[in-house]
Amino acid sequence: MKNRTKTLIAACILAAGCTPLHLYYKEGETVAKMDRDETICETTALRQVPADIRTRYIPPTYQNYKVCHAVGHCSWHRRLISPGRYESYDANLSLRTRVTEQCMADKGYVRTKIKRCDTATTRATTLRATQVLPPVTAQSCAIRLKSGRWQIVTPGTQ
Repeated sequence: MKNRTKTLIAACILAAGCTPLHLYYKEGETVAKMDRDETICETTALRQVPADIRTRYIPPTYQNYKVCHAVGHCSWHRRLISPGRYESYDANLSLRTRVTEQCMADKGYVRTKIKRCDTATTRATTLRATQVLPPVTAQSCAIRLKSGRWQIVTPGTQ
């Protein structure tokens, strides 16, 4: 069981490394200004659409299965697949997200997704965090740096 858990954790880490970069984009804007604008929009949205934390009960899930003995006698049993649990969620999260996105759009940003750079591009790039949002094309990709920041690269333009 421990090996399965380790394998699952490793798979999640690898998958996270392959996910695209989602960010608000406005060509020529500094990353610092974009971060400030996003924080302002998030706090404004939180004031306008406060959290509404609710709790719901998720009932247990069972699976029926048949057990037959050598003498031909069969009986049905139930196996617990998922135990019942309580789950908390913010009922206003999607509305608050839309308000944040509208605020950023009013400031000239577009929500965009930039694919991750492949290994060859990453190795061929001098790593440094993006300070100013560069022009982005279909060939552009992003490299996540150890600092948690990222670098946007357009192969062939460096």
